[in-house]
Amino acid sequence: MRQALAHGSVVMVLTASLIAADSWSHAINNDIGRYAIAAWAFLCGLAFSHIIHEWCHYAGATLAKSTLSLKPRVHPLFFDFDLEANTSRQFLCLSVGGLIGNVLLLALLIFYNSPASLVSTSLLAAVLGQLVFVLMLELPVSVEVITGKEPLAALTSHFGQGGPLFLRAGLGGVITAVLVFLLY
Repeated sequence: MRQALAHGSVVMVLTASLIAADSWSHAINNDIGRYAIAAWAFLCGLAFSHIIHEWCHYAGATLAKSTLSLKPRVHPLFFDFDLEANTSRQFLCLSVGGLIGNVLLLALLIFYNSPASLVSTSLLAAVLGQLVFVLMLELPVSVEVITGKEPLAALTSHFGQGGPLFLRAGLGGVITAVLVFLLY
């Protein structure tokens, strides 16, 4: 409950700040102010993406009746999934849940992004960039588990790539976000 209250409060504060930022973006006549608003909206989009992603991981794992433990203190990664106690099917429910969360957030932004504004474009860039980042990091693990590999072995081999994996995923997300700004 503490985790839900904390994360829900963050979402509410960020949402309120974005509503204000959207109003201000129409009133500000200087580029520095507009860039600051765009940067803030982008950071809010990253925060929204993360929170939704993690809660949908949790929802997927919970729906699959997985063995989980909530962290005692408020934390961005607020629960632990017991890889030894859970099955591959439960792991896939956890994994797919997070991806579904990112896709649902993206769909929500696309649906409500009319008319386009500086704030909504910045949010869209962050959310789509984060989706690409997550897909590059997490989807290969899910595919390996679907093809029969044990979750821990799939996680170890994939994330064992270390820094280069995160660099590729980060670049994929950044390039996607830049393309949204340039093309939208």
